[in-house]
Amino acid sequence: MPSRPFVKAILICDQIIHEFGSNKKSLIGIFEEIHLPKFPARYPRIAVYVNLTDAHGKYALELRLLGAKDGTQLGAGRTPEVEIDSPLRTCEFALQIQNLQFPNPGKYEFHVLANGELLATKTFTVREAKMPPPGPQGPPGGPLMGPMTPPPVEPEDPA
Repeated sequence: MPSRPFVKAILICDQIIHEFGSNKKSLIGIFEEIHLPKFPARYPRIAVYVNLTDAHGKYALELRLLGAKDGTQLGAGRTPEVEIDSPLRTCEFALQIQNLQFPNPGKYEFHVLANGELLATKTFTVREAKMPPPGPQGPPGGPLMGPMTPPPVEPEDPA
């Protein structure tokens, strides 16, 4: 029977780039909160990176997205079965979920499972974005500015 892996990291981000020659992964836009203008809302893409160790044997790794309050499953993904030959080895996997629907603001959780056993959870928050009121004050940070014009150029002195 395979040993129970230990999850060292779960990171949520916008995109994961995997460099095949070096096997390096670049996590772009790591976050723990999402701000959306209204609900229900669609979020274009979430990527989840998981790093685990102390694994030895064959594993079916799975990631589930649940509403933290009621346990409603919003999405799931699974890797092909992997065989890990040494508990000293670090294993990484990443999944991307496209066009995710959030029914309302609140807490959500990613659950990491190996062979159907829950290993770890990662909670994140989805909030309703507070939009600035319409009017001449413009975006946060100050009033609207018109187009910038360069300063006038003074003619050179021919002497």
